[in-house]
Amino acid sequence: MGLTPTWSTLLFAGKWLFIGLVYLALLVIVLAVRQEMKQHTVAAAAPNPKALGRLRVVAPGTDVRADPGHIFPLQPVNTLGAEADNTLVLGDQFVSGQHARLTWDGVGWWVEDLGSRNGTRIDGQPCPPHVRQRLPVGGRLALGDMVLELVE
Repeated sequence: MGLTPTWSTLLFAGKWLFIGLVYLALLVIVLAVRQEMKQHTVAAAAPNPKALGRLRVVAPGTDVRADPGHIFPLQPVNTLGAEADNTLVLGDQFVSGQHARLTWDGVGWWVEDLGSRNGTRIDGQPCPPHVRQRLPVGGRLALGDMVLELVE
């Protein structure tokens, strides 16, 4: 016994209705995930002032303006160097004009040497130019003869 045309039509329509519902469910899931990601992106973009750190001068090098213990408050993105347009202007004679970049990613701090003449070191280890390196809280950042410590 074969199916009557009515049952055949119902099964055909039911199959396409089921496929349509599956696609609708997938669309709802994609839109929900997109909305969730957008909320996380907005939250990550807004800097949390409590999470941002500070740099404390451990050794001022030849910078006569920086005393040991001086605190530099940090922004989410900081440029360090001798030129006046840097976020942190350092007067050490061995610090390049655009020496390094210090960036907060929402979880931790990252240092990138910007191709400086005398290099950048984290806890005594050299940072390769243009490669981001993690700077832990309590880590020491050396630029020229200056040594700075990341504090919370």
